[in-house]
Amino acid sequence: MVAKLTYGVRRFENVQPYMQKHIPLLHELTRKLIPMIDADTSAFNEYMEGLRMPKGIDADDSATQARNAKMQAGLKTAINVPLTTMRLGDSAWNALCEVAKYGNPASKSDIQVGARALETGIWGAFQNVCINMKDIEDKNYKTAILEEAEAIVERANVKCLEILSILNKI
Repeated sequence: MVAKLTYGVRRFENVQPYMQKHIPLLHELTRKLIPMIDADTSAFNEYMEGLRMPKGIDADDSATQARNAKMQAGLKTAINVPLTTMRLGDSAWNALCEVAKYGNPASKSDIQVGARALETGIWGAFQNVCINMKDIEDKNYKTAILEEAEAIVERANVKCLEILSILNKI
């Protein structure tokens, strides 16, 4: 919104290239994030299907193994949706930094809210990753995904503070 409020305003002609560069990216991210709401709602369905499968007699039983495999696949789906949301959100930081630097100063509070909302959205998605990760049996998968997700959360904290710092100088 701030980039669009800055773009095309004569007073901000000198920063038009920055806004022109980032508006399409931010619109595309929004377009990709909106369907993630429904995807998150239905992501747990695969796990629930596995949970409803018949249990076998023992752990080596083929029915038990099929049920467990379906549940593990469902958990990975339930992790992938918020992880994808985190990745998409993470890709917005550079554009948001540029908008903070060059955007219309009258929209400072909108950029502040945007930075905090992005940081919180990433944190919330991370919580969904973590809650579904607890029952994952594949240790290598667990380690790799948690390392990536934790790095994104940390970057969100750093980038949000960077944006707020930029805005405090205005």
